[in-house]
Amino acid sequence: MELNNDVLQIWNLLAAFLISNAVFFAALAFLIWVGFRLSNNIYNAPETPAVGKAMALLFCLSVATFTFGNLSTFNAMLKDTATVFAAMQEQGVFIGSAAENLISVAGDAPVLNLMQVVFIGSVVIMQMAQIWIKRLASD
Repeated sequence: MELNNDVLQIWNLLAAFLISNAVFFAALAFLIWVGFRLSNNIYNAPETPAVGKAMALLFCLSVATFTFGNLSTFNAMLKDTATVFAAMQEQGVFIGSAAENLISVAGDAPVLNLMQVVFIGSVVIMQMAQIWIKRLASD
């Protein structure tokens, strides 16, 4: 059987979304690195004023929030695409094996999975530790 044009358009829309989402994630990875640079510089300069620490805290938390949004949007888009394919399949449209696989994998997936939460949580904990924990004099 040949794929319906609507199925192909849905795949194209998903691909376009994934490209823009990946570019945004690359920018967020750079900003996570900047957050680590900020926190490391604060850790190495114990005389950093509290205002500087607070600004670094806000920066790191905002980047973490943007990253959560990026990852949850990615998961939600996969889930929504799977829902559309499932609805089309119920109407008798041939959607292909790749779409059936997407339905089985992403159909009832959570908006954020555990590994994504652990990743962002570990980044935030490491950054906050460097910002707020004082460096020992022996370091």
